[in-house]
Amino acid sequence: MTDVFVVDRRAFFGGDWPQGFTPIAPADGDAFLSRALAAGRFEARARAEDEPAWKQWIPYCVLRATADPRLLGVFTVQRTRGQGESRLHGAWSIGIGGHIDAEDRIEGEGGAREFFGRALARELHEELVILNTEPAPRFVGLLNDDETPVGTVHAGLVYVWDLIGSLETARRRVSVRETTKMHGGFGSLVEFRELWQDPAKFESWSQFLIRAGIAGETA
Repeated sequence: MTDVFVVDRRAFFGGDWPQGFTPIAPADGDAFLSRALAAGRFEARARAEDEPAWKQWIPYCVLRATADPRLLGVFTVQRTRGQGESRLHGAWSIGIGGHIDAEDRIEGEGGAREFFGRALARELHEELVILNTEPAPRFVGLLNDDETPVGTVHAGLVYVWDLIGSLETARRRVSVRETTKMHGGFGSLVEFRELWQDPAKFESWSQFLIRAGIAGETA
């Protein structure tokens, strides 16, 4: 049985988690991640998926193509029926990530930044073909949606990964590996804005981030 990393809902915000995207300043990021690690533990995923008293931490990364400081495009995928979470089938997303597994914990190695970063890197490399990892993703905030069944038992640790260069360069560097679970890739902002004309096509976490400006001035 698969174990996943969870935290008690009451361990943060007095149990009343803020809805939507909560940005966290770089100066506060390490302290927040340290709390998230210290308060967490591994539990069976089958139980965690039906336990609203827990939140499963999900590193969730937005990949952007940038020609500093200009945003050129966003990596966007649509989840297929091959994806494990049936409640998200057909939804579009600007975030790549997943559960933290027991294999992500290496006793005595690094702190919270390394722990969550290692889990994110594993998920990214499982789902994507990545030819270059520089610069590294950076932690920017928290995602929570207590108005959907999926969101009730998950919380997102949001990362942004800016790939510096042209849109064509970004497309060469990153593509979908798990094509049975999702399809998509880097699209221009024009293409992204056309897709965003129907926000209901996107999973709620992505809607929060798009409205917060993570994908540019689209909303």
